Amino acid sequence: MERLIIAPKQVRNMPINASHEYVDAEKKYHLAETPEEKLKALEHMLRTAPSHKGAEVLRAELKNRLARLKSRLEKQQATKGKGSGITIKKEGSAQVAIVSMTNAGKSMLLSKLTNAKPEIADHEFTTTKIEMGIMDCGGVKIQMLEIPAIHKDFAHKGLGPSYFSVIRNADLILIVLDLTKNVGEQKAIIESEFDKAQIRLNREEPPVIIRRSASGGITLTGKGYLKADMEDAMSLFKENAIHNAEVEFYDYATIKDLAEALNESIEYKTALYVYNKSDIIPRKDGISAKTGDGLEGLRKKIWQKLRLVKVFTKMPGKPKDWPPIALDIGSDIRDLAVYVHKDFIKRLKFARIWGKSAKFAGQQVGLNHELADEDTVELHLR
Repeated sequence: MERLIIAPKQVRNMPINASHEYVDAEKKYHLAETPEEKLKALEHMLRTAPSHKGAEVLRAELKNRLARLKSRLEKQQATKGKGSGITIKKEGSAQVAIVSMTNAGKSMLLSKLTNAKPEIADHEFTTTKIEMGIMDCGGVKIQMLEIPAIHKDFAHKGLGPSYFSVIRNADLILIVLDLTKNVGEQKAIIESEFDKAQIRLNREEPPVIIRRSASGGITLTGKGYLKADMEDAMSLFKENAIHNAEVEFYDYATIKDLAEALNESIEYKTALYVYNKSDIIPRKDGISAKTGDGLEGLRKKIWQKLRLVKVFTKMPGKPKDWPPIALDIGSDIRDLAVYVHKDFIKRLKFARIWGKSAKFAGQQVGLNHELADEDTVELHLR
């Protein structure tokens, strides 16, 4: 890999041919007295900033500034006032956040998938607090959280920032879309609010690893992958007050990718889109929370998106234990042994396995044997 060391230095100021509207927004930003006023001005600056290639760095810097300001406001909003912060204790093997715009059928869906009994009504904004339930996936417990309806500016108003703080901890986002309304418009509004909250849905993390250091300037490894001017990259590091770091590019990256990698507020989440009310507007991949049509298939999709495997354990000569253990896809016998008991890894002699990952029933395997969904494992100790 090529390596390039760039010592911190003053970066050139690039002409951006800014419009009068942008200049006015910039003045308002500098004159703003409150974080909310600064946020509004920054958003206007980003909307009116030039979009040509020469302004890529400017736009990236504005997005970073926006992200940091939104993050501060989110933390302030979540903790401001007695009892305004929202804390949800994680239960089960995974957590799924159910979101939608108003009256899309989240509450009905939650009641059908779990043991929860939320209020269900035809009028809008029925859900006014987070509702919780537990979904059973073949013995594995999955916590489901119904978030109050999302709307325009949800990310910055009222308890919206607090709700997004809860969503950040979820392992999967279930987005319920109402087939009786404009699906494209619903998706656009929901995705926009997630972007404002610095949560990226179904997007890969930038191919950049940044390790801060105490000295040595900015060290770039794999610089051939970066499709941007080095001075533009340096301006981003300066904007983020990073003067010493080891930066590794392991695939092709743009200046926008680098800006996102530098933004520590961003979360990357997997989302599953659910098309509800197919009993009214038929759709091949749709569901009906009201009639229950498609819900069994939805359970399977949720399980697949969570990327977990169910593993049963058993004692020699005994039937398999219940309930099963949930592990991440790619887990092996070593991971299972540590999960069962931290001392088992030292005492484990070998394991026998039944299921999809076994070449034959009762195959003897070692610590590195990768487990498959619904495998049964018998641990033999010394």
